[in-house]
Amino acid sequence: MESTFRVPALKRLLVTVPLACAALLPLASEARAQDTSKDCPPGSWFCGETQPPAAQNKDLQPLPSEKPADAKPAESKPASPPPPVVVYQPPPTTVVVQPREAPPAYYYVPRTAPRRSEWGLNLHVGGLMLGRGRDDNAGMALVGLGLRYRPAPAFALEVAADFAGGRDYNGFRRNEHALGFNGIFFLNPKNKTQVYLLAGFGWQGATATDDRSGRDDIEYKYGYFGGTAGVGLEFRLSKAVALNLDIRGFVRGRVDDHRRQYPEFTDSNGRTTNTSGGGIFGGGITFYW
Repeated sequence: MESTFRVPALKRLLVTVPLACAALLPLASEARAQDTSKDCPPGSWFCGETQPPAAQNKDLQPLPSEKPADAKPAESKPASPPPPVVVYQPPPTTVVVQPREAPPAYYYVPRTAPRRSEWGLNLHVGGLMLGRGRDDNAGMALVGLGLRYRPAPAFALEVAADFAGGRDYNGFRRNEHALGFNGIFFLNPKNKTQVYLLAGFGWQGATATDDRSGRDDIEYKYGYFGGTAGVGLEFRLSKAVALNLDIRGFVRGRVDDHRRQYPEFTDSNGRTTNTSGGGIFGGGITFYW
């Protein structure tokens, strides 16, 4: 029964509330239309914000001035002078110069030319110094040529062929030919004027003719082997041409088959020897390539 009673009562309530709201809406609209100058109280549910008509703005009173009308004008004060112009000058900059160490001295080192070998053809002339001789007329002249190989600036090898003619120590007319091998040592090869030492050995052959008696000429044949040593100067005129002067001493002994039967020299006491010696003073020119 209780559930039956509550259902009709709820239905009546749902019907009655909307009807009452519909009846109150016309009254609220009329009341809002009558009083448009007042805003709804805060929190009113039926009122919206009211805006005054735009036409009423011309009837608004101007706002009062910030300054009252009877306010006296402010007394004029003398103008203060303008602030002084300040020109800023930065302090002078102090430049500190640090002394730099001087660079090391430059020493020019000439590039050493690569060592190269040289060949040379030497032409020379000279004179043989044999002493005064038995007839006080000993002396011989010499001409020759040599092929020189210089593998280093300070050293050279030379093979030379010489020819000489004149009078020997015994006064005989004499002709000689020689083949020699010499080593030449240059003491200062970088200079134009070079000092050199030489030493070598060689073979000589000679033909002597005794033509002093006016009879049939007697001819003698000799063969020698000996050594040579000397000192000289070479003047380098250019890279390809050089002049030379030297003095050489030689000592030789006979090596032919008749050395024992026919000794070459016999003194007043009857002593014999086949050993002889002398000197050669000469000069020449060398063409290098």
